[in-house]
Amino acid sequence: MHSCDGGTQRQAEKAASKRRPRWQQLPAQVRAQIEHLLASPVAIARNCEGGFSPGFASRLALSDGRQVFVKAMDADAWPAQALMHRAEANVAAALPVGIPAPQFLGSFDDGHWVALAFECIDGAEPAQPWSRTDLDRVLSALGQLAQAGTPAPVDLPCDHDRLGGWAILANDTALRARLPAQSAWAARHLPLLITLEEEGLAAAQGSSLVHFDMYHHNILLTADRVVFVDWPHARLGAPYIDLLILLSSAATSGIDPEPLLAGQPLADGIESPTIDAVLAAHAGFCLARALLPAPPGLEPIIEAKLVLGRAAIEWLARRIAIRSGR
Repeated sequence: MHSCDGGTQRQAEKAASKRRPRWQQLPAQVRAQIEHLLASPVAIARNCEGGFSPGFASRLALSDGRQVFVKAMDADAWPAQALMHRAEANVAAALPVGIPAPQFLGSFDDGHWVALAFECIDGAEPAQPWSRTDLDRVLSALGQLAQAGTPAPVDLPCDHDRLGGWAILANDTALRARLPAQSAWAARHLPLLITLEEEGLAAAQGSSLVHFDMYHHNILLTADRVVFVDWPHARLGAPYIDLLILLSSAATSGIDPEPLLAGQPLADGIESPTIDAVLAAHAGFCLARALLPAPPGLEPIIEAKLVLGRAAIEWLARRIAIRSGR
């Protein structure tokens, strides 16, 4: 998150970040390391309220007149979240000019705190619910991202830990028992979803740069730019994965993704069963994770995954019904 405009954030996101530490609450040595990284004292710090991370996230006005965005995580308190910061630092440092991402200014990691610094984007997240105007802008930029990122200009893992979950869910009695209350259709069609998921994991392989977290809270709109932020989950994969994730997100706003999918060059030549398979793997990730007990302090992330997973599975159910003639 690089903008501090929280006016359009959903209530769950505000709850996720309202306990974020302020600049003066950071340990003195962490503040000193951030100022050393930026080569200037901090004059004013304005916390960002959007997003889900429990760590520090702030727009900093520096004494030399620059404005930057800094995120920092207490690795002792939030080890899993710190790992994501470390992953993002590696990706951000390697992204070349031409990828619509914020300029990376550097990072530090002392084993206890991890901090990343970026250019400050003077923009705001797309308003929620999605408007077609904003969505069309982002879809266009997504096509540009896929073009610039194919083949991927950076060395990335090819595992897809943010796809799949139905097979794991099916083997967990407690998770399986919770599923009907969230999606009766998924509970009835679990064997089909497991089969589709396996096909989707194979189809998702590719050589493109994939963001893998293409939701509105990771997108900033300026007057003339669309900027994709927060890259810890970036992987090599099929270029249409981000498109399916984004359109599933749009479905939470009551927008029918199907006509939008049909008009996207990224989906040209991709057969419907392949789309269904990757969509099933995406829905499986969201719903399987949403049915797990929420770690303390991260409940809003689980709530968001539930909303996104339901939207994805409802879209998939409509597609399968149409293809089967029902």
